[in-house]
Amino acid sequence: MQEIDNEKREIRRLRIKKQKRRRLITLAVITVIAIVLIVLIVKLISWIFTPKYVESANTGPLPPAEDTPIVITIPPKYYDYGMPVPEADAVGDGYFDSVLMIGDARVTGFPIFGYLPNLDCLASESISVDAVKDYSFEIKGSTRTLSEQLASKRYDSIYIQVGLNELGWPNASAFRDSYSELVDMILELSPHSSIYMQGVIPVTAGKSGNPSYITNERVSEYNRLIKQIAESKKVYYLDVTEGLSGGTGALISGYAASNGLSLSKEGYDKWIDYIKTHVVDESQYA
Repeated sequence: MQEIDNEKREIRRLRIKKQKRRRLITLAVITVIAIVLIVLIVKLISWIFTPKYVESANTGPLPPAEDTPIVITIPPKYYDYGMPVPEADAVGDGYFDSVLMIGDARVTGFPIFGYLPNLDCLASESISVDAVKDYSFEIKGSTRTLSEQLASKRYDSIYIQVGLNELGWPNASAFRDSYSELVDMILELSPHSSIYMQGVIPVTAGKSGNPSYITNERVSEYNRLIKQIAESKKVYYLDVTEGLSGGTGALISGYAASNGLSLSKEGYDKWIDYIKTHVVDESQYA
């Protein structure tokens, strides 16, 4: 009898233990389900209150509408001051109404022979580049220095033709320095003007070396210096030697007077034609 009671108590104890285990398992499952539900509810609330369409900073511009015209941007074009002025469509004689030509004996031929009567010239046969700044020139019945002339009239373009009288200078760097100072002066007094530094016009092959200091080799050396100055000052280099020498480096005899140094009428015509067809259209450049 005693053993039967003990057995019943053991069965009851095991039943109670098994019930407790079931309750614990059920509680654990309910706890896990509750936690999962809480996490899902939090995410749902976050999703509800989060904007659905956020524009990214990296998405780039929207494609244009079908009827929107496409605009093509052309990069700016810059002038290369290290190169001679290129050939262009010829300008008319009216271009010279607002041009000043500064120079030596070759330039004096314009007013003497009546070429381009509206062209203003500050020129003298004996002038050298170091004297131009303070020299008193005769111009259309008046006597004026360069600064006085620039103060009296606005010029669209200013041309310089010097170097012939400086071929005998022992130091080419003195020519370069004086020319640079002249350009600086013009840029300061007439900043709106286009400046054309013309290469020194050569002499004929027969004249070169007579006298000894007048040589076309020396002319070429000076022209290299002039081109370097033009590039550094950002003004135009006009290679008139190209037009008057036919690429030989010597003045074509038909363009020269009998002395092989001055220009003939044909020479002036060629010079004028070269200037007309080598004017920079500044509207094409940035």
